[in-house]
Amino acid sequence: MNKWVSVVLCICGLGLGGMMLTGDSDGGRVLIENAPYITDGKINPNHEGKVVIVADKMATEEPAADEELGISFDSPILKRNVHVIVEKGSGSDIKRSWESMASSNIARMYKSAPPVITFYGVVKAGDFILDKTLLKKFAAGVNVNSLPRTVSYKGTPLYHETESGIHYLTNREQSLVFPHLDGDYRISYTKSSLEENQEKTLVGIQKGNRLLGEGTVDGIEFFGQEWNGILTRENILKNNDNFDFILTVLGYALSVALIAGGIYSFKKS
Repeated sequence: MNKWVSVVLCICGLGLGGMMLTGDSDGGRVLIENAPYITDGKINPNHEGKVVIVADKMATEEPAADEELGISFDSPILKRNVHVIVEKGSGSDIKRSWESMASSNIARMYKSAPPVITFYGVVKAGDFILDKTLLKKFAAGVNVNSLPRTVSYKGTPLYHETESGIHYLTNREQSLVFPHLDGDYRISYTKSSLEENQEKTLVGIQKGNRLLGEGTVDGIEFFGQEWNGILTRENILKNNDNFDFILTVLGYALSVALIAGGIYSFKKS
C-alpha cells in the first residue's frame, strides 16, 4: 500500500511539473498588451469581444439587496453568510458547533436554513456596467453591524444577537436558559469596501455595454482583473509578471516536494 502511495505522489509531482512547463500565461499577457486603454469611459463597438482596460471612477447605481429578507445596504456587493448548529455525540457528550452552510454536506443536512448567497448591485465605470463575473473579484469582507430588528425568513421571525463583535439574525430568540440547538441557524452579512467615485483600473472583456470578468478571447481563456487606483498598462503587466513568478516558484517547489516525498516513501516501504 505504501508503495502505491509513493507512486501516486511521484505521478502527482510529475504531473504538476508538466503543467507548469506547458501552462500558457503568455497568452493572457499578449491580450493585455494589445488591449485598448480607455480613460473616458466610452464604449467603442469596434472593441466588442476584446479585452479592454478601463481606468475610471466607480459609480454604484443600484446597491445589492437580499430581497428574500428585504435587506439592503449602501454597497454594490452583499454576502449573506449562514451558519447552522451541528450536534455531534449523544447524552452528556453532545458537542455543538456552528458550521457554514457553504459546505455542500451541511446544506444537504439542514435544508430549512437559508443558503449562502452573494448579491450584486449595478456598478458602472463610465458607460460600462460591471458584470457579476467581474464584481466577484472585488473584496466583500466588511462586516455589517446595522441589522434590522424586525425581519423574517419564510415566515420564521428572526432575532438579533451579537457575538465577538459580529451581528447576527437568528431563528432562536437569545436566552440564557435555552441555548441554540441542532438545526438552529444565524445569518450575518459582509459587504464591499468600495467607495463611491473610487478610482479603479479594470481589465475585462467588452460585451455590449458590459465588462465581463471571464471568457474566451482569440481562443485564450481570460480572467479579468481589478486594481485600486489608476494604473498604467506597464504597471498592470509588471504586477501580473510578479504574481506569475511567485506562482511558478511555489508550483515547482510543490512538484519537487511531491516527487521527493514519493521517492523517500518508496525507499522506506
